[in-house]
Order: sequence, then C-alpha cells, then structure tokens
Amino acid sequence: STIVKSTYSSTLTDDSNRFFRTGNTNFYYYQAINLVVYTTGTYSFTSNSAMDTYGYLYNNSFDKTKLSLNLVTQDDNSGGSQQFKLTSILQSGVRYILIVTTSSPAVRGKFQVISSGPARIFGDDD
Repeated sequence: STIVKSTYSSTLTDDSNRFFRTGNTNFYYYQAINLVVYTTGTYSFTSNSAMDTYGYLYNNSFDKTKLSLNLVTQDDNSGGSQQFKLTSILQSGVRYILIVTTSSPAVRGKFQVISSGPARIFGDDD
C-alpha cells in the first residue's frame, strides 16, 4: 500500500490559544488542528520546528481544562531533534484533533506537521 504524506504549516504567536498543564502555573501556547480522515489506517504525525514541540491527539473533542479526556496519544521527542511523532490507527468518519504545543512554557515560533499514512490528511503541501 502507498504511503501518502501531507504537510501543515503554521506559527505559535502571542495570539495563539493557551492552556495550563496539571500542577503547573505556567501557560503553553497551542494550536488545535482538526483532522479529516477519509481512509481508515495507521497514521503518523511528525513535527518539524526549531522549537521543542509536544503533541497530543484527541478524538471527538478537546477540553483544555481536562487534558486526559478523549486523549488518544501524546508525545514529546519520538520524532528526533526534540520533535514529536504521534502514531495511531485513525478511523474514517471520526473527528480527531491534533494539538501542537511546546515542552517549555510560553514558547512561540513556526512549525510544520507532516502526516504519513494511507491517505492525505492536510489539504495543501505548502
């Protein structure tokens, strides 16, 4: 079977959403990316950034006050060079939310996420 890659590019800025991790008074910028899955299968999402990124994958909904609710998987450094790599079986027709954030608080910067799997996830290859 063919592996299809697609890329999402964006930036964490002062205007980005913020959340707090449990037991931590520092805030973290994050971006929530809705994933549209047309083909069920195993997908991986790897970040590419100068920042030390951290990724979370949720199904159905994301509640920034309950980070464990609907959590499918999370990762910090499996992508090498302090990048996250999330791998999971995704079902077509199910809503998934990818949260891109950072390991350290209040970090801003550009990032890319590269999806890899049986079908394209992100619309454009920027």
